[in-house]
Amino acid sequence: MCKKLFLFLVLLLLPLCALAETLTMGMHSDEVKEVKARLAELGYYRGGTFTRQYTEDTAERVRRFQRANGLPETGEVDAATREALFSPQAAPAPHPTMRPLVPPAPTPAPDWPERDGEGYLAGAGEYWYENPQEGLWLYLSENIRIEILRREDSQIGLRWFETEIWTRDGAGLRSVPSASGKEADPGAIARKAGLVLGISDDFYTYRVNNKKETVGIIIRNGQLLHNKTKDMGHHLPNLDLMAQYPDGRLAVYGWNEITAEELLAAGAVNVYCFGPYLIRDGEINEVVYENYKSLEPRHALGMIEPGHYFVLSIQGRTKSSEGTTLQRAAEILRAHGVAQALNLDGGNTMALVFHGQILNEPAVYDGKKFVRKVPSLIGIGEAE
Repeated sequence: MCKKLFLFLVLLLLPLCALAETLTMGMHSDEVKEVKARLAELGYYRGGTFTRQYTEDTAERVRRFQRANGLPETGEVDAATREALFSPQAAPAPHPTMRPLVPPAPTPAPDWPERDGEGYLAGAGEYWYENPQEGLWLYLSENIRIEILRREDSQIGLRWFETEIWTRDGAGLRSVPSASGKEADPGAIARKAGLVLGISDDFYTYRVNNKKETVGIIIRNGQLLHNKTKDMGHHLPNLDLMAQYPDGRLAVYGWNEITAEELLAAGAVNVYCFGPYLIRDGEINEVVYENYKSLEPRHALGMIEPGHYFVLSIQGRTKSSEGTTLQRAAEILRAHGVAQALNLDGGNTMALVFHGQILNEPAVYDGKKFVRKVPSLIGIGEAE
């Protein structure tokens, strides 16, 4: 009887002994695979499939976990590391950090006209202020307020525009096609439509004309134009989208999270498809911390709250500005309180048009300096 009991206890404890074995480089086991999966849950891996092999890469991920959780950085999964790793209190992977931008210079103070309590023009008419030297452009009417600031950090060679838009009484964003229905200069589109402000959008016609590209879900003025989408991985565009609703709300979605039929049923007026989305519900999309690292001109539309928008236009491919990563773009947006944001087509497509003039310096591509012709703009206001 004693021998049987002893044998039973030995058999019972054997799996526990194996479980407690320190995992090191060169080992192969199901537990190695489980450790990798848990590290992925905590952000130390960014997706992918995992093997049973404990490699140098595994050891480096474990060291990062140990560093973040106050453990000796051995690169091995001993009992203490194992306990911390599978604990509900395990610290997730810290996001990569970027050098802080130089604090902005004081904004010049214009001679404001009489304004009401919400900052709009008190009374009928319009107020324009344009100061390219100081990098400040303003517009006021009874229901639209626009402030554009040009920012610069010469230490990293970066110049960008921050455009904040307030609207009320139904004065919202709208999709404005070119008068000819063909691709045209963004400034010409804005002038023809009398826009106060126009920004380039998702340039979806490039994908329409390039048969190798998938267009994504496109809705304009309540009409479904294109409906085909698919997983593009980390390609630009990845076909994430932003929907505009009649109440002034903007909402972002992953490429496969909502159908065109569902968007129309929910009342979406316009759907812009490019991506990736940068911010949703105030949280930065994790994908930007590992991907989209090249320094490029970047262009994004965000919503702080319904009727209150923020446009970020980062110059690149110029002597004064290299461009930046999507992580940097997302962090600037979040610092301004943006709750929803989508990456629009940047590069040479980016255009920020105020009072009929393109404010951003054209980027250089293939030896040429230009702003690309586009089929439409996202517009605001109608100037007198």
